[in-house]
Amino acid sequence: MNTLIPFPVSQLAINHSLSQIPTRWPACHRLVLLWAPVVGCISWESLSVAYPHDRNSPIQSPHSMPEGKRGRAVEHAMEKKPRAAAAAVGDGGGSRGEASGSSEGGGLVERLPEALLVEVLGRLEVDDACSAAASCRALHGAAAAAISAITTIELSAFAPSNAILSRILEGNGAVRSLTVNCSLLDDSAASVIAKGSLRELSLLKCSFRMSFFMAIGERCRNLRSLKLEVADASGHPGLSTCLAPIYAGCIYLETLWVKFPLLDPHAAYYETGLPFLPSNLKELLLQPVSHSRAKTVFPRTTSLTKHISDSLESLSLALDTITDELVMLITSNVRNLVELCLEDEPVAQPNLPEDLTNVGLQALGLCHNLRHLSLTRRYCDFRRVNDFGILMLAEGCKQLRAIRLSGFSKVSDAGYAALLHSGKDLKKFEVSNGLCLSDLACLDLDKAAPNITEVRLLNCALLTSDTAISLAPCTNLKVLDLSGCKSIADSGLVSISQLPKLTLLDLAGADITDAGLSALGNGRCLISSLCLRGCRRISSNGIASLLCGTGTINKTLVSLDIGNVPRISCRAVTVIAKNCEQINSLCLRNCLLITDSSLEVLGSMGRDSNKCSLRMLDLAYCSKLSRNFLRLFEPPLFRGLRWLGVGKNVVQRRGCSPTVAELLERKPGLTICGNACDMGCRNKCHPDIRFLQ
Repeated sequence: MNTLIPFPVSQLAINHSLSQIPTRWPACHRLVLLWAPVVGCISWESLSVAYPHDRNSPIQSPHSMPEGKRGRAVEHAMEKKPRAAAAAVGDGGGSRGEASGSSEGGGLVERLPEALLVEVLGRLEVDDACSAAASCRALHGAAAAAISAITTIELSAFAPSNAILSRILEGNGAVRSLTVNCSLLDDSAASVIAKGSLRELSLLKCSFRMSFFMAIGERCRNLRSLKLEVADASGHPGLSTCLAPIYAGCIYLETLWVKFPLLDPHAAYYETGLPFLPSNLKELLLQPVSHSRAKTVFPRTTSLTKHISDSLESLSLALDTITDELVMLITSNVRNLVELCLEDEPVAQPNLPEDLTNVGLQALGLCHNLRHLSLTRRYCDFRRVNDFGILMLAEGCKQLRAIRLSGFSKVSDAGYAALLHSGKDLKKFEVSNGLCLSDLACLDLDKAAPNITEVRLLNCALLTSDTAISLAPCTNLKVLDLSGCKSIADSGLVSISQLPKLTLLDLAGADITDAGLSALGNGRCLISSLCLRGCRRISSNGIASLLCGTGTINKTLVSLDIGNVPRISCRAVTVIAKNCEQINSLCLRNCLLITDSSLEVLGSMGRDSNKCSLRMLDLAYCSKLSRNFLRLFEPPLFRGLRWLGVGKNVVQRRGCSPTVAELLERKPGLTICGNACDMGCRNKCHPDIRFLQ
């Protein structure tokens, strides 16, 4: 097998060369043959001979492209082409790609060395390699070989069945990192998941029992990281017993996450086995855990045996209440603490001594090695913490790189400014519900924190466009979240549009207009994720100005949220489909003017270029859609769609064609959510929509 020598290939070169190969062949064949010279097995000249084409339009090698058109990395050229390829083969092609009018392309692919095909398919995501495998026998065999050698497999975007997971993992003895959505798996999946080569294992939405965890403990002896997201509202009372085999067998375990997203912190009296946690853990996350049980993690007396607190560096707890007692217990026992994340949701305002005060903040100031700190409270606030406590924290923790605070209603600009000026290493700063935070806190931020890359100021009512203007000199800023700051207007957006490295911008609820979107569309920031949810003064004209301007946002945008905007119509959807073919995630929630015709345009997006990038679409509460709008998601429309958000009223309808169950039967890789979750059901566990009908 030839040694791979990578070199930069621009997307323009890839698209141009791909367009010269006859379109009657499946796109996966065209892509593989295009990449053959790149990995060094054949030359561009032999490719031109192998592929008869228009003599006046020879295939152009990336080497022959002008210097100014190069520069994108090789990985960018591999964007989701095989899924479009599978679409080109046809929905019923199966493994007989030649029968679908692709015999010429398939024959040429089969002439290539198997080692080359394995090398190319090994660069793809697992689902894309599987899509390519369905087109011809050569790619089928190469995909099987490539998948068997993959070291990192990520299957969180869809829920595989036992059979599908077995086909993917069967014969793979090299996988080191595995992430699986387990909502459709049972305990028998342990036979394929438990592999001796595993170092990192993440099981999402799982509900396994004792036998499964015993298999993990027996076979995964070298496991370093285990992350469990348990989809069981009962709290899995036997969790301590289930995890015991893992604690005993995985003696090198350094990272442990145990999350119960459906469980109320106030009901978290299940037995977690906290006193029996492995002593060499470096990272621990428990969600949720009661305040009383969290205290059992740390010893109250000196012990000669090694304890978890001796090695622990990162601790994250979702509690019923954060108290001074717990904070002081953590700071006095965990000497190497680098990252601390504490969050709580008290049902009522806590009373002393069951609350966090300035005393707890003073104790945190003793953690001089602390790099990341997150203290958040939902529904209530930290009324007993003021500027004095924050000043003591800032004085003691000079090496903070990431700060996240929520619910500190008594802290003013003086406290926040002290944190911002406490050290030059600060890169991430987030404040939510800062009732006393104003524009003054962010003055001269570029001088106080020259390396800052992420600023999130959520639901801070006193902030205005002056804050956005003061952030303009922060040229390293990549993430700016001002959601819920309703006084941010067009003048602030004009300043934001000139940030050269900005990739994520959230202006949910801002007071911006179409004029502000026009400035953003003509700006120079490389935004890939934009949220305009609830910006009620913008319209479809503003979306057109945004995506048809002289800037680059129409080429870089992959995630757009324009939900809860009353004046977004079918025209906006059409503009998005025509000018943003690379869009990956689109939220149209509660856009009351969206109709079936605009969805049809959106579903056909990218068909001419054999490229369908849309993976997630939120249509919850779009009331103008017809009763049978789900028919628009049947093949061949919306190829590659992984997640569809609909309102609960869609789930409850009777007599629709197709039904949700029928659509999911035809598109097994699609997830339909009727629970009004945010995009992708992040951090949500709920029953399959078919069980709700």
